[in-house]
Parts: sequence; structure tokens; C-alpha cells
Amino acid sequence: MRQIGTLQTQAQADRFTAFLITQGISAVVEPDANWWTIWVRDEDQVPPARDALEEFRRNPDDARYQGVIRTAQAVLQEEAKRREQARKNVVTTSARSGQAGLQAAPLTTVVIGLCVILFVMSGFGRGGGSAPLRTLMFCDVRHRQAANWDETRLADRLIDIRQGQWWRLITPIFLHGDVLHLLFNMIMFHIFARTIEARKGAGALGAMILVIALASNAAQGLAPATWGTLSGGPFFLGMSGVVYGLMGYLWLKTVYDPGSGMYVNPGTVVFLLGWMTIGLTGVFRDAMPMANLAHVCGLLAGMALGYISSPGRGLYR
Repeated sequence: MRQIGTLQTQAQADRFTAFLITQGISAVVEPDANWWTIWVRDEDQVPPARDALEEFRRNPDDARYQGVIRTAQAVLQEEAKRREQARKNVVTTSARSGQAGLQAAPLTTVVIGLCVILFVMSGFGRGGGSAPLRTLMFCDVRHRQAANWDETRLADRLIDIRQGQWWRLITPIFLHGDVLHLLFNMIMFHIFARTIEARKGAGALGAMILVIALASNAAQGLAPATWGTLSGGPFFLGMSGVVYGLMGYLWLKTVYDPGSGMYVNPGTVVFLLGWMTIGLTGVFRDAMPMANLAHVCGLLAGMALGYISSPGRGLYR
């Protein structure tokens, strides 16, 4: 607030302050020894308020100052009502947003539910010969029992896909090996997928999942078995490739399209990149085999989608 001057009596100070309020200038009066000090809240309104004070001092009994206290009270009451209504609107909007949030991600919910159901049906990840694992993995695990089948041969890895079972290029993402594997992937998937679905819709999220799943699964399923920690093979499962892809998409959106409303916490990015790096070192290769190539390719696919869909980049260039 800025002080604009003083008046000798409270009656004058109250009347002049009321006049300023009727003119749209927010002001208050305070006692100061034998004077009454006028304060204006808005810095930009100080010059016109000072001019008005000079005019008031020249003729404080002018007709335009009559009845201003009643008018100012009405103005203040109206402003109070508007503020109260605005506060109620904010509360109502927040409540509606909360309710909408619960309904804004149906595809995310369906995918998580499907993963949980298949996890139970597969014997909590331990049923190697269960129908879900046989039907949905990159290739049927029963082929291992065939004497002439070799998982290092590309043709043998594609044995089921070449027979028309194209869904196997996607469906390994819905399978998980144990409870921790499922929980970690579902928590991360929920965080990223819900953000995207709320902003872009279920169709866009579904297309994104398919593209990332195809890229990460194909890389993991077809890569040679001689690439160290990036070796490929047909027996892999999990949503982690898609999780890394969705994170990559949000990461690039955060950098190149901040106006999209899609954002990923830097700490989450650092954590997941750190975990991926640990996997690439092979530290947990025996205790916790990781589909590292699926992680890397999923991340790159998601980053590419985020880049080309950002203003000034890729398709928008």
C-alpha cells in the first residue's frame, strides 16, 4: 500500500475514502496522531488518487461527495458477495475435477485390471504352462520341449507369429513374473498413463501403448542373444517397456511442450533412468533378469512420439 496524504478530520477521511471506493480505487483510512492518513492498495492507482485528494481538499462539501459512504458500503458488499461466490465456484470446480479424475482414465484402469487378472490366471507368474503364458508371450513356452527348436534362431522365435498369431507382438506387456514386478509396473503405468489419457484421451493413449509395445517387444524378441545385457530372446514379459516409453513421452513434453499440461517429475525420470542403467550393468542378471533392450527401445519410442508431437518440433515444424 502507498500513502497518498492526510486529512484533518475522520468525517472527511471517511467521506473521501468512500469516494475513492466508488471510483474503483481500493483505499483505507488510518488514524495518525491528529491527522487521518489515506492509503491506496494498488500502486497504479496512486496518481489518480492523489489528484482526487487535491480536488477534495479544495471543495470537500461538493455535491459529488454526498451519499458516497452509503454507495461505498454497497460496493464493498457486492465485492464481498463476488469473492464468496468465486470461492464456492473454486470449491465446486475442484470437487468436480476430483470426480472427473476418477472417470478420466478408463483405459488406464482397464489395462491395469487386465494385467492383474492375467497375473492371477497365470498362477501368480509361476504357471509356466498356463494358458495366458502359452497364448500371449512372444512365442509358446511349450516350444522349449521340442528337440529341433532353438530359441537363438530367428525363425524359431517367430514360429507362432508366422502362423498368424500377430497379437504376440503386443500381448507380452500384459504378463508379469511376480508380485513386485506387477506392483512396480502398475504403479508407474498408472502415474504416466492417467496423465496422458486425461489430456489426450483413451484413443491417443491406446495408440501410444500399441506403438511403444510393438517397438519394445520386437526389439527384445528379435535381437541376437549375443549382445550381453542387451541380448534378445522370445521369453520376456512385463509392462516396463511401455512404462519407459510413456515416461519418455512425458519427459519430452515437459521440455518441449510445457503448455500441454503433461508433466513428469524430474526425480521420477532420474530414478527410472538410474534403474535402467543398473539393469544394463548386469548386476542383477542372475537374480533379476531384465528385458533391458525393451526398456531402451520403449524409452526411445516414447521420446520420439513426444518430440514429433511438440510445437516447433517434428510434425509441427
